[in-house]
Amino acid sequence: MKRDYLIIIVLLLTFFCCKSNKINTENAVSEEPQTDDYAILRETNNISPRIVEDLSGKVILLTEKDFIEHITAIDNPKGFQYLGQTPCVVEIYADWCTPCFYQSQLLNKLAPEYQGKVIFYKLNIDKAYGVRSVFKVENIPVLLFFKPRGNVVTSVGYLNQEKMTQIIEDLLLNS
Repeated sequence: MKRDYLIIIVLLLTFFCCKSNKINTENAVSEEPQTDDYAILRETNNISPRIVEDLSGKVILLTEKDFIEHITAIDNPKGFQYLGQTPCVVEIYADWCTPCFYQSQLLNKLAPEYQGKVIFYKLNIDKAYGVRSVFKVENIPVLLFFKPRGNVVTSVGYLNQEKMTQIIEDLLLNS
């Protein structure tokens, strides 16, 4: 009787050990070199990984998570530090906001003109409560102007093309 129990225990242990080995080999990291999208940036800039920027000349829709990962952390004690290498404009908008609609139309028009020089983003404030709170957004549209190694500049309300172009030229490109 004891022998039967011993055989059952050995068989169960063997089964579980083999099962555990199979799981470990499935989850093991392969020895082959992995492609690293950020390796070139680290080598050339000697900095931590940064985002690969979209210089296509289109307005890019962000989620709050994208904003935090690609634009700036919202909980950094050192303040808002732009993570990108190309100046950008972020429009904080809402789908129901008429001035936001017109601001978005202007951004869609300007984005191709500044292709490769300035990146244009949009962030829906109704889906970004953390950003709304940190940037104290009470009125929309809000435009955030970021440039590498610079402070964020905020503009509240609709900006016409002349004002927008002037801010982009003076603040983001000429300095």
